Amino acid sequence: MLELQTEKLQPIKLPQLPDNPLVSVLIANYNYEKYISQTLESVLRQTYQNFEIIVCDDGSTDNSCDVIANYVRKDSRIKLISKQNGGVASALNAAYQKSQGEIICLLDADDIWMDRKLEKVVNEFKTNLQAGFVIHNVVQIDSEGKLIKPHPMYKNLASGWMGVHALENGGFINNIPQASALSLRREIADYIFPLNEEFRRNADSLIFRCAPYITVIGSVPDVLNQFRLHGSNTTSVAIVSADFIEKSQTTIARVHQEQKQFLLKVYGTEIAERLKDWRCSLIVCQNLYLLARLKGASKLETRKTHQQLINHPEFYQLFGRNTPHTWLLKWGEFLPDAIFKMLFDQIYGSGSLRRFVGRFRRKKLFVSRVAE
Repeated sequence: MLELQTEKLQPIKLPQLPDNPLVSVLIANYNYEKYISQTLESVLRQTYQNFEIIVCDDGSTDNSCDVIANYVRKDSRIKLISKQNGGVASALNAAYQKSQGEIICLLDADDIWMDRKLEKVVNEFKTNLQAGFVIHNVVQIDSEGKLIKPHPMYKNLASGWMGVHALENGGFINNIPQASALSLRREIADYIFPLNEEFRRNADSLIFRCAPYITVIGSVPDVLNQFRLHGSNTTSVAIVSADFIEKSQTTIARVHQEQKQFLLKVYGTEIAERLKDWRCSLIVCQNLYLLARLKGASKLETRKTHQQLINHPEFYQLFGRNTPHTWLLKWGEFLPDAIFKMLFDQIYGSGSLRRFVGRFRRKKLFVSRVAE
């Protein structure tokens, strides 16, 4: 890893990009024979065509490699690396080592890019001269490619210099999307790669939780990616449960440790020690309260976690004031456990209300498209 010759937390000064920068698209594939063709085709359809695609197959046991090899034979810009299964971080590391682009874009092997994705990302890097990390909005689709929700996942995206905020918020910045919406200047990627290969999953967290400490975030509000949710996803679920929340907490804690090590290597002890405890962020406060209620913790414990949650300065900023989530989190403390769990299932889980709202949204979207 490179080292910054500074003791002050600040964005790296970046050189100007060439007029037509090469984009390296990194894809980690594991048993996604069903989706990899759609994923590759979405890159090949891009309006911006100066790219290379580097696919690292992480020991697939299906016919993924055969599918990818067919594309390699047709287009010299596509490269295939095959290795034994080692997890997402190891696959991304292998792909990054072979990359040559001035811009690095991640793409999950089951996601789909919109046709102007690369064009708009490259334009953001070229117009926002100090942005070394660019993100954009996404929509969710199911295993068959149908929209799960008709609207973008994020009302607002993180943007600007947020290094100080990340330190003060336990390393957490809200409104940063998943892997396929992440792009880096190579100067920034060189500080972050290689990724810790113990992260067999959630490797993208290491990127979007570390990049904001050394660069400005550029954001494109447009939806430029379809993020697929299905039973084979390793890091994403459509339905939240107590078990999922506990696993998320473990991941957040591990990523926080990686952030601390990153800050130590880049800035030294003084800056690293300013990173606040991971439990101070709003998302973690929410998780702690939900776990306390779902697992039947004592009144004293639930009251403590509830106060930490509703008094968090970002509570209404993230959840809004008139949403079912806000209502349950703010007033659910006065409900018996059985009723709380029932409402949780309706809002977060697999309850009939959640399913009805989902069907209504999809029907509404269909009607609006027909009208167009």
